[in-house]
Amino acid sequence: KSPIESMVSLMLRPLVCPEVPGVSPEKRLEVRFFVPGGCVSNLDFVESIFGNAGDPGLPENDAELDCQHWTGTSGCVILAPHLRGLKKKDLCLPHVSEATEDQKATGMCWESEDELYNHGSPFKITLRDKRGIMVTILADNYFGYCKKEVKTQIGLAANIFGLAEEEHAGGAVAFKSYSLGTNFYPEEGHVGKNHSYLEALKLLGDTVTVHPEGYATDKKFRNIHILPEDMEVDLNSQSATWIKDGEKQRLRVLPGHEYLHPSGYKIRLEKHAASTAYKLIGTAGEGTYCHKPATVSGGGKSEISKSLNDAVIYGAIFIGDYEKDMAIVKDILEHDYSNCFEPQYAPQRSPSRKILSMERSLGSVVKLLTPNKEYTKEHCEFICGIPSHIRSVVFAIKRFYKPEWGDEWESHFSVDIVNGAPGHELKLDGRK
Repeated sequence: KSPIESMVSLMLRPLVCPEVPGVSPEKRLEVRFFVPGGCVSNLDFVESIFGNAGDPGLPENDAELDCQHWTGTSGCVILAPHLRGLKKKDLCLPHVSEATEDQKATGMCWESEDELYNHGSPFKITLRDKRGIMVTILADNYFGYCKKEVKTQIGLAANIFGLAEEEHAGGAVAFKSYSLGTNFYPEEGHVGKNHSYLEALKLLGDTVTVHPEGYATDKKFRNIHILPEDMEVDLNSQSATWIKDGEKQRLRVLPGHEYLHPSGYKIRLEKHAASTAYKLIGTAGEGTYCHKPATVSGGGKSEISKSLNDAVIYGAIFIGDYEKDMAIVKDILEHDYSNCFEPQYAPQRSPSRKILSMERSLGSVVKLLTPNKEYTKEHCEFICGIPSHIRSVVFAIKRFYKPEWGDEWESHFSVDIVNGAPGHELKLDGRK
């Protein structure tokens, strides 16, 4: 007959700035929740996210006494869903006849005495100052608003405290990677110039073990090897080679190992996601710092640190008329690319190489057949005239081409005969 009325409290200590070992301790603010007994489940929700800081009446839980880990900012959140039933007149808002233009524009006045504040819809009122004191009244019992209010107060605490970033800040260091196919040559476009093996050893000091063959291995990570600047990697022979004292040296290339050029460019073996074949992957030594110092929810921070692998679809290569399509492919492979660059860019480039040349990587071929502002208008028109399925066949041939094939590469590619007619699925030496 007489329902019990009570208020429930919860103390939180959300993290604002993580610890930097040996430099600075972690920093937290304090947030105190006060809710009606009927909203205790809201506290259970925020406690599951931000934890429970214990009894606020005990000295060991007093943030002010823990100045080493306290940001100096304090927040308070009060749930008061019953405030939605308050009338504007009861809140001492003026009658429309006495209201200012701003009050009329924002609805902070009333015409009828029974008008509800904010039309009876949920709302929040917040007080914040430069000292870091934050008080919020939530006229609602929605779980999400409780969580969001704590996150908002963390953001303000971060801005006031300094040396910290708001919740949605962050990003990633992105390193360009290239599919090199079966061969790697130290092209200037990939590895730059003026990088030497001796210079790399000098920088690395005693962190590497130097082998008499002329390469080095990291002492801590035994699967990382530093090779000379003239290193070449061939997947067909599964070896990396270089010249030392006039003699060719050789190192077996293994999955799970990484082979570094003195510039920092690294080579690794990677198994194809949809077949049993392996390929060489080259990764630039210098990354791009993708950072968002401040943004909002939905601003795309997580997108810049996500892998693109899920967006890549693997499958068989299909062609139309085998004879006609392979004739087009042959024309592309034998095309003269020596004048593809505009005059102002040509002096900066290496001499043109054939597409199937072992001195040209698969990534280089992809770039060659992709429109670029550095290319002449004629070359761009030539590229745009290549059907997409033909381009895929060119890349496949380059990917699997071996020097011993010479000009007889066509004999290694075929299609099945289906019901007496040529099929459409391209095969290499009889396999998909």
